Amino acid sequence: MPPSSDTSSTAPPTQDLAAACSFLDGADEFVLTSHINTDGDSIGSCLALQRLLVNAGKKVTIILNDISDAYDFLEGWDEIQVAAEAATTAAAHAVVLDCPNLDRIGNAAHHLGDGSRILNIDHHKDNKIFGDVNLVAPMFSSTCEAVYHVARGGEMTIDEQTAAALYMGILFDTGGFRFSLTAAGTFEAAAELVRRGARLDYIADQLFGNKQFESVKLIGRSVDSLELHCDNQVATLLLTHADMRNGDVREIVNYGLLVKGVEVALLLKEENPDYYSISLRSRDRVDVSLIAAEFGGGGHAKASGCRIQGTADQVRQALLEKVGKHLSCES
Repeated sequence: MPPSSDTSSTAPPTQDLAAACSFLDGADEFVLTSHINTDGDSIGSCLALQRLLVNAGKKVTIILNDISDAYDFLEGWDEIQVAAEAATTAAAHAVVLDCPNLDRIGNAAHHLGDGSRILNIDHHKDNKIFGDVNLVAPMFSSTCEAVYHVARGGEMTIDEQTAAALYMGILFDTGGFRFSLTAAGTFEAAAELVRRGARLDYIADQLFGNKQFESVKLIGRSVDSLELHCDNQVATLLLTHADMRNGDVREIVNYGLLVKGVEVALLLKEENPDYYSISLRSRDRVDVSLIAAEFGGGGHAKASGCRIQGTADQVRQALLEKVGKHLSCES
């Protein structure tokens, strides 16, 4: 799979793309994995790369710490293995997708040994460059966009099912082509995927509609918890441990940004009693990845996450103090 000669500004560095293609061409069996709390980009990039490699005659297994059934409309979703249930044999060759560091793959780490060679494909700017080979492209909207370039660079066949997985991941990570990392090259990639069979109306409906009754009710409970802080520039929302068992929480943090004048939205999700997973979203003025990093997390400038132990009031106050410094206001 030789790399293409495309040297446009929307392509990843030529040497990194060549190294990634060589890694995939140089073995016959792979394990693919991604970060905990899987999302559209992680699932889409894994399923797309699996199909690309299987169509090239490779043997490929996807092993993830957890799997969301929100993406069960994609071809191959039902073949993904949960790490805790999969046979623990160390992979000779692994591809870690959409994950800034190895600590974030959870139980899937048990399927990588000291001798595992790793290809790291990602678009997070805080990626730790942990692979034997690294294709990290922060200029891209999503890891699916990076995988699209791997497929093109390696002259791999993008069939209808692969196109659907890649398009879904791009659509997810751009928020329906609304977020700032969406570039001209993103639209060009999406258009090519539609030409190759991705059904944009069906995928959008499956991704943003088609929710369970409990998930829609959960939106109401989270919005009811909405509070404004920091001169009405910060919105906080709260989901209790009981709430977290009753629906899909992926998009709820975005409701905080619907309020006029809000620059940062914080969603506190109680995973266990007094232990919170935090989603942070920003409009323009604050790089929330810097705030998440102060609590051991990370992500993007406008969408990041972290985990904090404490009561809801303690966690909220700790976050507001950090955000307040960036907005020069009192929490």
